[in-house]
Amino acid sequence: MTEENTRTLMRIQNSEEPGQFIELNWDPETQSFETKGLRELFDIKEIRIRPEHILSNLEEYAWILHWLLESMSTAKDLNIPFTYQSPFTIGNRSYELKDEGEYVSLAPVESTEKVLH
Repeated sequence: MTEENTRTLMRIQNSEEPGQFIELNWDPETQSFETKGLRELFDIKEIRIRPEHILSNLEEYAWILHWLLESMSTAKDLNIPFTYQSPFTIGNRSYELKDEGEYVSLAPVESTEKVLH
């Protein structure tokens, strides 16, 4: 992502350590939202989110990113390694993190259940 193309959708601050924050930026090259700050703060892969996932549920994704930021910070403070866990459930929805090279993609788990009529 080039700096001149960066458009920040949100900035998430760690409530326990206000100096720690991440941004969620739009990358027109990949047509996705990408975090900025996780690699610098915790030496972990940044997260990529497709717009069709986040724009319909912005508040929930903000909460997930905040929860991940604080979890990573706690692990660092306790000197224990942090690894992305997948899948995980927030409320009534499950999410997964898939390795995509330099990034991990965050998306809802697609239901495999068939609806019977």
